[in-house]
Amino acid sequence: MSGPWLQHLRWRPHGGSLQRLLLVGLLVPLWALVALMAVVQVVQQARFNAAAQDAALRMALTHWPAVLPGDTSPTQEPLAGPAPSIWYRESSLDGERLAGSDALPRLPSSGVVVGEGVVHFYLAQVGHRLVRVAATLHQPAGVDGGPGAGNAVVRQLARPFSERLPNIDRLMGEGGGLRAVLLLALVMTVVAAALARVASGWLEHASASLTQPDAGGPGQGYKGPSELAPAVQHFGELQQSQSRWIEAQRRFLADATHQMRTPMAVLRTQLQSAIAGDVHVVDALHQMLHTVDRASNLANQLLSLSKVEQLKRMGELPSVNLHAVAREAVMELAPLIAAKRLDFALDGPDEMTAPGDAALLGELMRNLLANAIHHTPVHGRLGVLLRNSTGRRELLVWDEGPGIDDAVRQRLFQPFSAGKGGVGLGLSICRQIAESMGAEVTLFNRLDAGQVVGVDALVAWED
Repeated sequence: MSGPWLQHLRWRPHGGSLQRLLLVGLLVPLWALVALMAVVQVVQQARFNAAAQDAALRMALTHWPAVLPGDTSPTQEPLAGPAPSIWYRESSLDGERLAGSDALPRLPSSGVVVGEGVVHFYLAQVGHRLVRVAATLHQPAGVDGGPGAGNAVVRQLARPFSERLPNIDRLMGEGGGLRAVLLLALVMTVVAAALARVASGWLEHASASLTQPDAGGPGQGYKGPSELAPAVQHFGELQQSQSRWIEAQRRFLADATHQMRTPMAVLRTQLQSAIAGDVHVVDALHQMLHTVDRASNLANQLLSLSKVEQLKRMGELPSVNLHAVAREAVMELAPLIAAKRLDFALDGPDEMTAPGDAALLGELMRNLLANAIHHTPVHGRLGVLLRNSTGRRELLVWDEGPGIDDAVRQRLFQPFSAGKGGVGLGLSICRQIAESMGAEVTLFNRLDAGQVVGVDALVAWED
């Protein structure tokens, strides 16, 4: 059976000590079982003692000894062999004691003995002791041995009630078996405590493994239970990833601070020149506007990088129409294309999609297009090509630029690094956006008859 209501029956601890949980979970049921077995043993022993005492009293009544009249000893032992204290009394039907112990009270009126040989059991008080009494009616035989010659008498025989109670020596003896149960429970308690301590030590070792990274990789130095090894390795990888991310952000902030100082210093110099009259005011304003645009562009690219980090934490990405994103980027950069009188083409299926974020994918397209427009000569050609190959989706931005030197190619995707006339963050942002969407971006020279005729920027998604 299963259902939502079963969720409420599943107990899950919300804190506390694992060592205490193991000890309580193991020892409470164990000692509860020991207590149950002890109760069963005590009950069985008490029932056995009670049955044995009643049988002994019945047997003693059957073998009633010859007692001298007037014997009042309270501790007569009519049974052969060693026996506990026994009180006996022989009385007439009206309760007058004829023989035996005077300490044993007469048969109470409620205890009616009917018929010879019928035994009646009841409890009585002898001094300060509670006793179990067996009483029967006896018809003495006549002188010639015939029945009915004498008057009927009541015979009573008593033994201490404490004999019916369980005896700790017998319970703990070899026959009782409780000693073996207790010893086994004690051994299991020690074993459970040791196992709980070992489990606690494993957790401490796992914690130490997380706080002390291993040279061989995350989780390589862990020596604990195999069930915890994947968790330790996973947390170690998270720590290393977090450390790498923090270090990358530290370097990025240092580089960004350095890059932002440059336009600010240039802007200050331009202001000072305008104030001093060294430069015509209109020319100074144009220069300052160009510097402000450069600083704004750099700030926008830094914001794009922060959006990339958010995209990496989104998990599963929605599908984005690549043709629509490319068309929107082309429309935004159309003035730059027109200014250089470039021949532009957008080819590919209209409904081609890929996983990603529309805003960041547009940023990637604008960066690649701006770079291509910048390097394409006036009246040249460039375009965007979308193609869906087997197991692969590609977005290609091509131009007729002069090509990329091999020495420059290695550092084009590094932050704040660019080729001649390029930008410092554009291609770095392109690579990070592509990687955050599960794609890969590459730049390579396009050759024709061994000659470089342009540059292709390829963004590819593997299915």
